[in-house]
Amino acid sequence: MKVSQQWLFDYLKVNMTPEQISEALTSLGLEVETMETWESVKGGLKGIVAGKVLTCEKHPNADKLSITTVDTGAAQPATIVCGASNIAAGQTVWVAVPGTELYDAEGKPWTIRTAKIRGQQSEGMICAEDELGLGTNHDGIMVLTDDIPAGTKASEHYDVSTDIIYEIGLTPNRSDATSVLGVAADLAAFLSVQKDVFHPVTWPDIPEIAAPKQTKTFEVTVKDAKACPRYSGVLVSGIKIGPSPEWLSTRLQAIGVRTINNVVDITNFVLHEMGQPLHAFDADKIKGDKIIVQTLPEKTPFLALDEVEYPLHAEDLMICDAHGAPMCIGGVYGGLNSGVTEQTTTIFLEAAHFNAGFVRRSSMRHNLRTDAAKRFEKGSDPNITLKALARAVDLLASYAQGTVVSEVFDLYPTRVEPKKVKLSLSRLNATTGITFTADQLEKVLEALKMTYTSSDQQTWEVAVPTNKYDVVREIDVIEEVLRVFGFSNIPLPTRMHNSIAIEPKDAPHRMRRLIGQFLASNGFLEAMNMSLTQPSFYEGIEWADKKAWVTIHNTSNESQNLLRPEMLIPTMETLRRNVHRQQDDLRMFEFGRSYAQVKEIPVEKEHLVIAMTGHELPSDWRQGEGRKVDFFTLKATVHSLLSRLGIQKWEVDSPEQRDGFAYDLTYRIGDLSFVRFGQVSKSLTDQFDIQQEVFFADFDLAILLGLASRSATVYEELNRFPAVVRDLAIVVGNETPFEDIQRIVTEAGGDILTGLEVFDIYRNEEHVGAGKMSVALRFTIENKQATLSDKEIDQWFSHMQKTLSGKLGAEIRR
Repeated sequence: MKVSQQWLFDYLKVNMTPEQISEALTSLGLEVETMETWESVKGGLKGIVAGKVLTCEKHPNADKLSITTVDTGAAQPATIVCGASNIAAGQTVWVAVPGTELYDAEGKPWTIRTAKIRGQQSEGMICAEDELGLGTNHDGIMVLTDDIPAGTKASEHYDVSTDIIYEIGLTPNRSDATSVLGVAADLAAFLSVQKDVFHPVTWPDIPEIAAPKQTKTFEVTVKDAKACPRYSGVLVSGIKIGPSPEWLSTRLQAIGVRTINNVVDITNFVLHEMGQPLHAFDADKIKGDKIIVQTLPEKTPFLALDEVEYPLHAEDLMICDAHGAPMCIGGVYGGLNSGVTEQTTTIFLEAAHFNAGFVRRSSMRHNLRTDAAKRFEKGSDPNITLKALARAVDLLASYAQGTVVSEVFDLYPTRVEPKKVKLSLSRLNATTGITFTADQLEKVLEALKMTYTSSDQQTWEVAVPTNKYDVVREIDVIEEVLRVFGFSNIPLPTRMHNSIAIEPKDAPHRMRRLIGQFLASNGFLEAMNMSLTQPSFYEGIEWADKKAWVTIHNTSNESQNLLRPEMLIPTMETLRRNVHRQQDDLRMFEFGRSYAQVKEIPVEKEHLVIAMTGHELPSDWRQGEGRKVDFFTLKATVHSLLSRLGIQKWEVDSPEQRDGFAYDLTYRIGDLSFVRFGQVSKSLTDQFDIQQEVFFADFDLAILLGLASRSATVYEELNRFPAVVRDLAIVVGNETPFEDIQRIVTEAGGDILTGLEVFDIYRNEEHVGAGKMSVALRFTIENKQATLSDKEIDQWFSHMQKTLSGKLGAEIRR
């Protein structure tokens, strides 16, 4: 929210610098995010002076240019080359002297310099009104009256307005500070309590709305008092649409509000002055001379001011005419066919109090984030509608010739009274750490305009003003007291108290950090994505279980309304975005959640996913093109991670249903499957237009962390006795999985087997037979008690050969 310092000073006369005001507002919880100088004319017309054109001659080298000598009040006349067709000797003009900054239509500065133009020296520029920011005309230079002396500063002649604008980061709980008067009241409370200086907030003089001599027939009906607890309004006729007075336009323009006409500007002015949104309807366009406040059936079309037709939700509160036609979304946005135009002569002026929840939902649902909606959704003051209405009527009478022609409608069936909150001095002191006295507390309450009663000076019944929508509990009142008393005034403790946090070494957040650091140290980048994805990504995906999908109503991006049901497809979209931006060699991981409905109840599942594509190592001049990642690159990463987490002795399954994989494996311990990994199918990479192989691993994070927590670190002494390495080549069927070989070798090898690896696979029908392969195994054996003898080694090796032949049907290659 933007606040003008000059506007603030209209109601609160203080002698404070902008820096002091900024610091005070921030200490009150109205954090000033930016503070900048505003000028009614960009640049403030600095460096622009009046000049008398002494001579004017045609440029010898350009038909459309003239060479002038101009008296700018300096010691010597300036020579200026001018391209305007209306330049002539004897004129008084505005001159930008060298060094002056002017601004283009987009607000970008450019500097006037002494330069040669077609061979002639030019010492400044004679200006048109658009070049000075005084208008949009560029037909020629501005010609002034002769009574303006040479050297007169344009900034003094036009009385350029300047202001300090504070950009406040208004939090949702500050419904009382959505206006200039609200900010002024807060600043006055600050000065009263923290500086012990009383500065009253002077409200504008607002006369009551006088009863009209003649009235027009008009009706107002509210059918949903929950959504609209109070609805006030009045008919104003004799309106003359025109520009707003300069002072009002200046106030609005300073805070970035575009001026439109006197009627619209007055409603905007009251909104920012008092925090009460108003809406003006062209009364002649209200059919049946009746306003009905109600909801309409689902999908009812509504043509809004932006000329967009919105399908209404059944909960949208609408302002309708006598026939039920929607004219406005209550508290959010007006309609195209009921708005004020240049032909408007009679308006119905609305000042209502709408339910914050209704306005918030409608505003977000249709993505209409208006100033009015932002006020209502914080909770407007229901007891200020008539005062705001009277203020607007007074301004309309002064600046639009408006006259009231109806009774003041005020439908307020259940009056909202100030909330009564019990406040205990002991609770206040215990919560804040400050020893307040009763006098100190009452001074703060009075500064906040909170009335109170107390019988014992220990407890108070505090009446909270109705503009403080969010202050409903004792702790809320304590926060208000402390805010005005000053957080910076809380004394620093002389003792420091520390609590020792004890947590298990396998706490989930520590394990996640360990996994992330391990993968990052191995060249992986962490991806962080939203849990939302697009249903369109799953078109043509046969294995997607759409019945289990969890969808939401995402008003900010309707195409992303699906909570990701699994992790492969969203990861492919991440890879696609990167690959299409020339990031071809990728190693990434992500911690994320998937969502599914189980027996109509949404459930979450935590994942760790790893994806690889492109080259494992970059190309270089020694080795040429780098090695591409493959299934075994991914498998090595999976094994390294499991080893780091202390997980071992798993079983391997190969799922029958591929679900997006060309081939894949699943690891499990008992009934707990904890990772599935493999190569993504070509049909899926083609669908995402990724023209390279992709490898993907999906860990069930909860199971993974559970298994990791069971592991224990074991330390053992290095073996003093030498290890023995023996190689053996066996011939087995092409379909024999390594896991079968590993299981048999491990069972037969006993305690002295400490290593097994495959170092070669050979296929040749002539040498090893059709449908067979030769697998070269390397065994490492060692005894931790003594050196193995040749006899023991030979016996062990013979036993291993017999076991492989017997249990696996392997043929030993000699």
